[in-house]
Amino acid sequence: MSSQTGAPPESLARGIEIGASPNVPSATLAVQQAARDQNPTSSTRISYPRQSFRVTLPTFFVTIFSHSVRVELKRRVSRSLVPKHHSAQSISFNMPMAVGPVSAPAELEVPVPKGADADLSLAGLPGSLPTTLDTEALNTASKILHVIDRYRLRKTPGAPVRADEGALKFLAVIYSHVRAGEAVPMCLPAFPFKSPNSSTKVLGKLPDRAEELALAHLNGLCLAIGDIYPPGAKLTIISDGLVYNDLLGVPDKDVWAYGEALRTLALQKGFTNIQFCRLRDLVSIPLPEQLDEMTYVANASNFRRALLNTFSRPDWEWKVVSQSEDVCLTYRGYIKFLETDLQDVYPLRDDRTKSKYKRGIEYIAKEMMARGDAFASAVRQKYRDHVRLSIHPSTGAAKLSISLLPTTTMFTTPWHCTVAVKIDGSIVSGMRSEFANDENMELVHENGRPSYFREKSELFKWGEAKGGITCEPIYPSGWLIRPANGSGTMKIGDVDAGKVRALSEINSPVIMRGFFEKPNEDVFIEKSREFGEPLPWKFGLLLKVKDHGADTRGLNNVLSAEWMPFHYDGLFKTTKKINEKGEESLVSVPPHFQFFAGATASPRTTGFTLFSSSTQIFKHLPAGYTVEGLTGKTWSVSTSSFDQTVLKGIPLIESHPTTGKPCLRYHEPWPQSKTKFDATNVRIEGCDESESAAICEAIDSALHDRRVAYYHIWEKGDLVVSDNVLMMHTRSDFNAGSDRELWRIHFD
Repeated sequence: MSSQTGAPPESLARGIEIGASPNVPSATLAVQQAARDQNPTSSTRISYPRQSFRVTLPTFFVTIFSHSVRVELKRRVSRSLVPKHHSAQSISFNMPMAVGPVSAPAELEVPVPKGADADLSLAGLPGSLPTTLDTEALNTASKILHVIDRYRLRKTPGAPVRADEGALKFLAVIYSHVRAGEAVPMCLPAFPFKSPNSSTKVLGKLPDRAEELALAHLNGLCLAIGDIYPPGAKLTIISDGLVYNDLLGVPDKDVWAYGEALRTLALQKGFTNIQFCRLRDLVSIPLPEQLDEMTYVANASNFRRALLNTFSRPDWEWKVVSQSEDVCLTYRGYIKFLETDLQDVYPLRDDRTKSKYKRGIEYIAKEMMARGDAFASAVRQKYRDHVRLSIHPSTGAAKLSISLLPTTTMFTTPWHCTVAVKIDGSIVSGMRSEFANDENMELVHENGRPSYFREKSELFKWGEAKGGITCEPIYPSGWLIRPANGSGTMKIGDVDAGKVRALSEINSPVIMRGFFEKPNEDVFIEKSREFGEPLPWKFGLLLKVKDHGADTRGLNNVLSAEWMPFHYDGLFKTTKKINEKGEESLVSVPPHFQFFAGATASPRTTGFTLFSSSTQIFKHLPAGYTVEGLTGKTWSVSTSSFDQTVLKGIPLIESHPTTGKPCLRYHEPWPQSKTKFDATNVRIEGCDESESAAICEAIDSALHDRRVAYYHIWEKGDLVVSDNVLMMHTRSDFNAGSDRELWRIHFD
């Protein structure tokens, strides 16, 4: 850029980093502003280089102080882009996948306000922005960032948002790994120790059901990324326990025990996408080769000292750093939780009034902020090529704030709360005292310790004569029932069919494990009659679901090893009826329930049966779609299979016959490109093709969402009852010719 004046510019640059990996070319988009002309009415001729370039970033945000350049940039770029926002100081655009050549004029004459001119430039760090990017890798990176966004923490009302800046930064980080074909690394400072307030807040010092849910939720995030990008993602949880525990009166050995129990829990539950690190991994001090409880506790003070000596900023002052909105959001979060965390540690008394307690909390919170700054610096240095996640509310510019618990309450971190599980599977997080005082809740012990609260119900109580049962909530949907005295101590004949069926209508699937160790067809068929009226179809009463290769037996890809679309059973089980107009029409008569048995175990990593509940589906529909908006819509379906069935006017949403709750009735579109068998065509009625496709895409997204879909790994002898109205289900692919075999009976 050139100017008619020769005054030296004063640099007031502000930029956005769009390449964070040290081995990948990166660039900084900088807006430089300089004082040049003292004449407020003069015109300055600004020369723009005549060049074409391709931009493939999904979101672009930049702050520009010069009004003239802001207007010109908006005019130039909007030839290919639609401005998202144009305020007094900034412009942001939603960028499409690939913006074609954008040419700038050689010169432009614009008025320049007094004392201000601007220079818009691209500066490479260490290289320069490539003229073309790997559009496929960038598109994948954008999808991955969208997946992470599903897990974002709800924004604090009134908090400024700079998510565009963060999106650009993290998109570049993800892009670099996708382009290299690597797993996307994420890091999360979290899981320090349980709150010291075990009287009214948490259930104890060790991880419980709250931590298990959080780890399942986070592992699901990694798996969701793997669903769209096979290398997947890995999450490193960096425990910040030793950074703060002494400030809260928590012993070092409690921090060690909590961390060890977390690692054991993740291993037992198969959360293979999560790994852990401690403060010892961020600092360099002499240590024994093997770190155990005693050597860890002995070095705890050394870890803290090394952290502060190495990473503390000597110029850190609260008055200065508190000007940052991210700092203020974190500080307010500390204050909120410390008020209850420290009630047992520093109880009120004659010489400690409420006001003095409040001042003490504020002091501790500021000390935590100072240490947290050093800790954050250490994390940035150690994990510079990772996507930085955070549990704290933020503007979104430097870190992505996520919720660790699938809950709608303010308690989103498991070490600060207790969880309660409702019969329908809904998770509620809150204070221990809140649930203890709720007459509808009961405390459940696991591994000899209090673990979570559960909504009271007689449906969880049967088989007392043989020791009773345990009922464990499944994330994200369903219940797992086992004999309390161990596998094999109760048989399939001991299962209370009425209570299991009733429970499945509220929350499915209901999995019974340890009751049917030696599967027998006759015994299975006989038991089905206790659940309801068995319903035969063209294949008879019992269908053996296994890979039959090309022999479809008229059931399309049901008896194959390939992926199936989400569906409900019996859609194509039809009968002819006379409608209100007196015309004969073909209608679907699906069964109410499914009863499965695992005749064999399935592979641990393939051949899953996926169950998605309407309860969860409607919570996680994409923005712009609601159950109310979908109610009243109908759809049609056609396929060459199932006697070339064509069905029309099927309600998309129906009320459950028992609970009255809205339930999704749908079949995922399955074009020929997805199957070597017969395609299944689905169309939402009463709208054009593009709107129909958009609605189907929104529903499909929710069905496959890892916060919705439960992936069941079959063990031999598993018994499963699922409500065919409440639930949608499908099967993942598996190795052709595998001995994976399920038995299925429909009943009403």
